Amino acid sequence: MKPQGVPPAAMFKMRRIFGSVGIGWLIVVVLGLGAQKAEASWLIDETRYHISVHGQTSCQDCHEDIARRDLHPNPEDVGKKLSEFFQADQCFACHDDIEERLQEGFHGALRVKEPQDYGQCIQCHGPHSQFSLDPTLRERLDRDRPLREQCGICHEKRETLPSPTGLDRECMTCHAAIPSDDPKAGGEMARFCFHCHGKGETRAQKMTARRVSPIDAGEYLSAPHKIVTCTVCHPEATEFAHDAQKGGQCSQCHPPHDEKVAHDAHMLVSCESCHLGEIDPVRGMQTSMVLWKTRHLPEEGSRVHHMALGEDRESCRRCHFPGNQVGAAAMVLPAKSILCMPCHAATLSLGDGMTIAVLILIILGSIGILWPWFTGTFRGRGAAGTAVGDPFMPWAGLKALFSSRVLSISKAVLLDVFLQRKLYRESRARWCIHSLIFLPIVFRFLWGIVALAGSLWNPGWPWVWPMLDKNFPITAFLFDLTGMMIIIGVVLAFIRGSLGRVQRLPGLPGQDPWGLLLVALIVVLGFVLEGMRIAMTGHPPGSFHAFMGSWISLLFSDHLGLTRIYGYMWYAHAILTGAFIVYIPFSRMLHIILAPLVLAIGGLSDHAYEKESGRH
Repeated sequence: MKPQGVPPAAMFKMRRIFGSVGIGWLIVVVLGLGAQKAEASWLIDETRYHISVHGQTSCQDCHEDIARRDLHPNPEDVGKKLSEFFQADQCFACHDDIEERLQEGFHGALRVKEPQDYGQCIQCHGPHSQFSLDPTLRERLDRDRPLREQCGICHEKRETLPSPTGLDRECMTCHAAIPSDDPKAGGEMARFCFHCHGKGETRAQKMTARRVSPIDAGEYLSAPHKIVTCTVCHPEATEFAHDAQKGGQCSQCHPPHDEKVAHDAHMLVSCESCHLGEIDPVRGMQTSMVLWKTRHLPEEGSRVHHMALGEDRESCRRCHFPGNQVGAAAMVLPAKSILCMPCHAATLSLGDGMTIAVLILIILGSIGILWPWFTGTFRGRGAAGTAVGDPFMPWAGLKALFSSRVLSISKAVLLDVFLQRKLYRESRARWCIHSLIFLPIVFRFLWGIVALAGSLWNPGWPWVWPMLDKNFPITAFLFDLTGMMIIIGVVLAFIRGSLGRVQRLPGLPGQDPWGLLLVALIVVLGFVLEGMRIAMTGHPPGSFHAFMGSWISLLFSDHLGLTRIYGYMWYAHAILTGAFIVYIPFSRMLHIILAPLVLAIGGLSDHAYEKESGRH
């Protein structure tokens, strides 16, 4: 078949290349590659192109129509797929035997049944990276040596690739891929992208500005990421079907914020929703994530790459306002403070007024009650009934921690504080009820401490964020389960008390109904808040594992109304928590503070007794 529309010189060059010995065949033999799928990118790896079968072919030989176009690239074409630009005649012009062989039922040495399925050459053959299949080097290749040491099989070793000439040089000015470690990569890629996306008067820029906001190249130089190559954040930007590209992940360069900075309320908020300028947050329909969309301001240009997050709460108003559509509370709520740590993966913050007030009150109350403990002495049993003792001062306690006493203290804390050994011996029924309330709180506290420490120590650890994510199945289920255990324990305690079966056990505090009532209200209101959160945020995936919160969320229908009242309910929950903490030093709940001290002292007493008795 006589090729049509191909200059004789180009035909001669193509045939010479196919008949020559190429270094690419070496790679084919070793890797077992006979063909490579076309890369759907506008950028070309010069090294791979050089050793490819078309490496010595001029760009114009295959893309001869480019020079005749009045606009290249045309912004209207960037959304097309690679297959929409391909015509088989471009390949058949040089590879005239391919079509004939297909009609005979062969493609190379492969027998084919459906010749029409082989019309899209680029599905298997990358025109800019296809290696030569010439078999003449088979005997000259030493497979035991690295390929980079055998370049001399084809030509003398060179340090650099030959520079393109003529029109090819103009093509490669834009189409040559730039290594990401090249210091000029950021500027070169920006220049490439600004051909269409820059704010200017060129025809391409005006066409692009009808669909997306243009970017002022001068202002972009003051953006935080000006030295970062565009393709780092937009990894598919140089590919065909440009309109369907997906954004990159900020976490590839930036580790997630720790729990103190971005607490669990923002687990469903994309980085860009807070950090990009001139965007509007939107709720994703499928994932319930808070995503973003740009504002189309062609007359002003886009400053989307300028970071917008401020130091005050004004930047939070992007989402937190009455009637917002993303499920954010209308109030800008503070992070969970140190007061919330017994039940939540909270932060170490002390900044809000309520936390400061509660801490002052509980510190004053605790000092008044514990003052005799810090001014008296600890008395233990001697072998002959005599008193042995050490001043019970803070520094004495620290001294014990760095001595053999720490084993006795640890044993007492484990058996008597956490496992409630003494209460179990006195009353198993009361131990069961107390454990339903106490052990879930201990579990939630330890869970939160581990998650918080992990987020502060190394936010890149993958296990940290599931522990902080309220919608993660295990986390959601366990926290609802422990909450229900607390409520069941409180209810059983009230029932047991109302039946008159509660007897004051020696050495143990009696029941405190007001303290129990506060605990129950805190947990119940916590479940209501969880249901409101799930409803506001569009029932995100995994939230149904929070079985109580998910069920309560079905009771709410006015999501916009929830955003207005959620803040008030949050503060009610916080106030009840603060009231309970302040109540502790002045109630029978004081044993929460005293019991660990008493039991730890018991451990020291046992240690002293054993030491004087000669057991140590």
